[in-house]
Amino acid sequence: MLTKIEFKNFKCFKDKIQFPFKQINLLTGINGRGKSTLLQALLLMRQSIEHSEVTNQILLNGSCIRLGNFVDVRNSNISRDEAIVMKFYFDNNNDTDKIIDRCIEYLLRENLDDDMVAEISEIKLCNQKNYFKKDNIYWSSTDNEQPKVGCLLKNLIPSDASTTLVDECFNFSYIHYISADRLGPQEFYFKSTLTNFPNVGAKGEFTVNLLYRKGNDLVDETLCLGENAKTLSNQTEEWLSYIFDGAKVEIPQPISNILEPLFNTSASKDRYKPTNVGFGYHCILPIIVSGLIARKSEILIVENPEAHLHPKAQSRLTHFLAKVSNCGVQVFIESHSDHILNALRIAVLDKVIDPEDLNILYLQLNSKESVVQIPVQPNGGIEEWPQGFFDQMDKDFERLFGI
Repeated sequence: MLTKIEFKNFKCFKDKIQFPFKQINLLTGINGRGKSTLLQALLLMRQSIEHSEVTNQILLNGSCIRLGNFVDVRNSNISRDEAIVMKFYFDNNNDTDKIIDRCIEYLLRENLDDDMVAEISEIKLCNQKNYFKKDNIYWSSTDNEQPKVGCLLKNLIPSDASTTLVDECFNFSYIHYISADRLGPQEFYFKSTLTNFPNVGAKGEFTVNLLYRKGNDLVDETLCLGENAKTLSNQTEEWLSYIFDGAKVEIPQPISNILEPLFNTSASKDRYKPTNVGFGYHCILPIIVSGLIARKSEILIVENPEAHLHPKAQSRLTHFLAKVSNCGVQVFIESHSDHILNALRIAVLDKVIDPEDLNILYLQLNSKESVVQIPVQPNGGIEEWPQGFFDQMDKDFERLFGI
């Protein structure tokens, strides 16, 4: 599990800044304060590995995000000689009582031949064994100058490092990501081959293909609702029905290379095309499928899960994400919704998640304390509310009613 990320010179973060993480994390704050930037660091790693498992470059434009060129991601107030610093901390609990903290630091510089990538100029492991680039080969400063060919981002260490270190490192490959910009209803989807790491895609574009090809796969029993089979297809429908007070999802056997899903918002036998059911069904379908297919030690990132949802649906969807985190999946939620916040507090109250596993981060750039970690009590209470932290309703009520 990731326990902390540290940045320097990356986008809006010029000075060194740290973000602590837990099992389920809510990122909130005023727009433009760095919430998306924080998540983009993880997504840069995932899409770089997806492009090439052994690489000395970070891909700035890929399957998850498109950030432009190196100048776009380097803080505008630093010189070209200064590197972007990303440092990742993680543990290797591995179902034992002994938790060993690990970390890896990447120094990223401009690639003079290709400004659409970031060059990894140096890698530092937590044991202080440094690797540096010389003549396009990675060398170790502690092994009598023996060459290290390439950098294996998948295991966060050079490709010929010891098995022990490999086992103790964090794997960025397994990150499920659903962006705020999700696909709306589509009349049909082309059948496609799933990737080595099955996922719904950043916009949810592979969701229907996943349900078609993996619908009979079993999901974690602790996530199962109802009396139907514990398969991906059935449990997707069960959770949609729970969230919306009724839902049916069907993907008929195709007669060509086209998939045409059908929906209903009730238990009746009628089925309708995607464009004839509520927009919210399509917005959360990839979230539900991602949560059900994610496995222990993987990461699930969801941006603005509240989009197009009634408050009740927001609350129930958050309950689902809390249960997913309880299965060992590390969950990151970026949201501006007080219904999402309150649902997480209720999840603590109902003992769905432990208060020690919930991490609420309030980002307020250009402040003495840029990142505020807000603890939640076992009863779901929050004792201290920083200025600007979900306080607009109180301000509005004060204007309206003088309270």
